[in-house]
Amino acid sequence: MVEEREEHMVSPTGGNPFRKKAYFLKPTLPSSIDEPPFELPRCFSSSLPTHFKPKSWHLNVEFYGWRSSQEKWKTWVDQMAPVHHEKWKEAGIYEAIISSTYEIRKVANLGDGFAEKWCSETNTFIFPWGEATITLEDVMVLGGFSALGASVLSPLQGKQMKEVEEKLIEGQKEIYSSGTREVTTNLWVKKFMNSGNEFEHEAFLAFWLSRYVLVGSRNSIQNSVFSVAIHLAKGTRIALAPAVLASIYKDLSLLKKAIVGSKELDFTLKLKSPFHLVQVWAWERFSELKPENPNPINSSEPRMARWDKVKGVRVENLRRVLDSAREFPVAPLCLGH
Repeated sequence: MVEEREEHMVSPTGGNPFRKKAYFLKPTLPSSIDEPPFELPRCFSSSLPTHFKPKSWHLNVEFYGWRSSQEKWKTWVDQMAPVHHEKWKEAGIYEAIISSTYEIRKVANLGDGFAEKWCSETNTFIFPWGEATITLEDVMVLGGFSALGASVLSPLQGKQMKEVEEKLIEGQKEIYSSGTREVTTNLWVKKFMNSGNEFEHEAFLAFWLSRYVLVGSRNSIQNSVFSVAIHLAKGTRIALAPAVLASIYKDLSLLKKAIVGSKELDFTLKLKSPFHLVQVWAWERFSELKPENPNPINSSEPRMARWDKVKGVRVENLRRVLDSAREFPVAPLCLGH
């Protein structure tokens, strides 16, 4: 996935190219020593603020997909796991569901700092020392999402599965009939948790998908996830990792664009991806950003347990840390560690 070689590099501040050992994501284009490829992607030279001072930016970011776990959700998971954990493992979502019960504490401005380095043309972070990015494997290992399986757009097959979808939609209508304008996650939990309903498992998975995975709005249940929930409840493996990674790439591009234009307009940016994965990826990869005391985890726990309720490191000069990184683990993260 990654190639290490000595190559001509260009400083982000300009000047003459110089040779330096760097890491490149494969595939890479061969270059000539006599005619090195000096040109970096155009987005590298975007009109970013001279100094990294997010407090002075006219930008407010709301992370819809970065949600702290609720106590009721943890209780619901504890109730459902003994009955359905085998189906979750079969569907490749066991670790992802357990990970959603952890609390990843946000480090102020860390996401902004990485978004500054983002290039939407290549879906990579471009640093003076080379390119890097959060990969499908990172989403699989850190988030517990399956990279294999059917598409999230797979239609329902058979009368029984379609009947379950109709019942979930009917549940939405019953909540609407109480006078509410939207089916909030709280109302959904109140209706289905401990209901003994024959499709409580599907309702549980619809909550999980709407709040932690395929987020459509801040706090409501999306009927667009019903078909995915029904497939997963049957033990069908759905490739959630590609969908999650695509949403992270999209949000990084939106955030980068907003940062570049932040001097022009005051506005709020709503990001819907599980953006906490970017912070956890940074903790795993950059030694100067890594919290001092990650949690010890055992082989039965997801990787995310390592960062549950961990206090992050506040960095005064994030640009300096990212631009001068000397230690960047390029080997894949180990599953189960």
